[in-house]
Amino acid sequence: MLRLEAVSKRFGRDWVLRDVSLSLGRGEVLALLGPNGSGKTTLLRLMAGLLKPTRGRVVREGRALFLANPPAFHRHLTAKEHLLYDLAFHGGRGDWRGALARYGLPEDLPLAAFSSGMKKRLALARLELLSPDLWLLDEPETALDQEGRELLLRALDGARARGGVVFATHDRALAEAAADRVLWLGAA
Repeated sequence: MLRLEAVSKRFGRDWVLRDVSLSLGRGEVLALLGPNGSGKTTLLRLMAGLLKPTRGRVVREGRALFLANPPAFHRHLTAKEHLLYDLAFHGGRGDWRGALARYGLPEDLPLAAFSSGMKKRLALARLELLSPDLWLLDEPETALDQEGRELLLRALDGARARGGVVFATHDRALAEAAADRVLWLGAA
């Protein structure tokens, strides 16, 4: 489902990643752990195709969606409007009402009134609704309360059943609870 072959990334003169090789099969969850500046987000962006490697190759099967931290939304739109737009843009027919209900989110409140945790829940609802083959998540636990973390763990299990997941985190307990494998990235 995902393969990295000796992937390296440089910004200017600085190497962020050097010779990263890995593979992720269907049904697997991989956690990326490491300190700030170790290249976790850069690696996710390479996997998503948002960045091109300086050297090496990224091979992806199926559709991948990247969840940035923090997720980006239009503050004047409602959760309903965001999900309907996403479905129209991606050609889906999912149950947007059910997705909002599962994540405990109101339909018609503008996102300007959402807390950071509510925005993270909406981002997870969006991923679940769009059902990509590969979920690429940058610190998905940030801003989530205990109930939100439980929703995240259920969402990761669902994503595993449909494809695969790679997520970056600083939370070793989350990595151990949710991932089949953990990749440690050291500081550059």
